Amino acid sequence: MALHIRDYRPSDAAALARLSETGLRLGALPELDSGVRILAGLRGERITAAIWFCLDGETGIIPAILAKAGPRSYSDVQELIAEASLWLGSRGAITIELGTVPQNPNLLAGLEEMHFRMDEHTGVMRRLVPARSAA
Repeated sequence: MALHIRDYRPSDAAALARLSETGLRLGALPELDSGVRILAGLRGERITAAIWFCLDGETGIIPAILAKAGPRSYSDVQELIAEASLWLGSRGAITIELGTVPQNPNLLAGLEEMHFRMDEHTGVMRRLVPARSAA
């Protein structure tokens, strides 16, 4: 079953609260009214992952990600990051920053495959958004 990604809905609040208690969490969850956009990832009718992100000038910032612990959690995280990166890139982001560096080597390797690199000066992972051709 593939991950279905959609915008957050107020009716998702309880499911996200449960997921934050038991799931894999990267970063601190921003307040719902902080102006950060949220995408929810669903398998069937259940929310199994979510990502918080915003655009600050030309930098896309991903402060938090949640995923249900289990064999699909890393692929769900990667899929949400890819979707958020597309949204941010389409609105002018030239870099994407992850606010928290994952400690899991498998997830870290997956992010490196997505061209995220550790910025030793800031302690965050950063990825350049590929330039779009005018053609």
